[in-house]
Amino acid sequence: MLNINEVLSYIKDNLGFPFVQIELTDEKIIEYVTDHTRREFSYYIPNVAKTIIHLDSEAQKVPGSANEWYLFDPQGLEILNVKEFYTSASDLYLHGHPPMGPLSYGELKEFALAVEMAGTLKMFSSFDYTCEFRHPNILRISPHPTSSIGTITVEYERQQPKDLSGIPNDLHLDFKKLALADIMIVLGRIRKKYGNNMRTPFGEIPLDESVGDEGKDMKNTIVEKLERTFIPNIVIDHG
Repeated sequence: MLNINEVLSYIKDNLGFPFVQIELTDEKIIEYVTDHTRREFSYYIPNVAKTIIHLDSEAQKVPGSANEWYLFDPQGLEILNVKEFYTSASDLYLHGHPPMGPLSYGELKEFALAVEMAGTLKMFSSFDYTCEFRHPNILRISPHPTSSIGTITVEYERQQPKDLSGIPNDLHLDFKKLALADIMIVLGRIRKKYGNNMRTPFGEIPLDESVGDEGKDMKNTIVEKLERTFIPNIVIDHG
């Protein structure tokens, strides 16, 4: 599981610390990575979570709207999109869906037909719900769910957690490279301000501002890979 200390160590090692001067403290590097790199990375690789909406909860209802509810992330992370929502199976049972699976091979044909018919019938009934996500955290369900449903489970996409624990194992290196590129760009801007040398009480320290251009090239390569491999977050209506 990735953590911020591992990312910090990767950044400093690749910048040549302690043999090369870094104009940012560890705290500033961590702050920039968790605030900016994490946010951009989440645009391509969001963290998927689930929450429950109690339809009769006044705290979750949007005032003045009959079919809108607030989504609350338990970690306070920004919600990016809603993937799916789930109600109970009672509406399918009303349309003839068998409550149990087939108990023999001979019952399979009849069971499969009943399942198909129940699903098709639901598509043309008032139980065919669709949802729309409205930023920053509102879910609109149409038509208005019946009171018998009680609760719904919502699967949604959010920013990666601040401790980076949700980043997939196979993408750890990509995140660390993106974080390194971001810090290199920041260092390039700082060094460009001071020119080729920075005056200190111990004399002038030579600065290599080309690190910013290297960081931009590295970031472009990583972003291009993420764009090729993963579809960026797009909010759509679905049911």
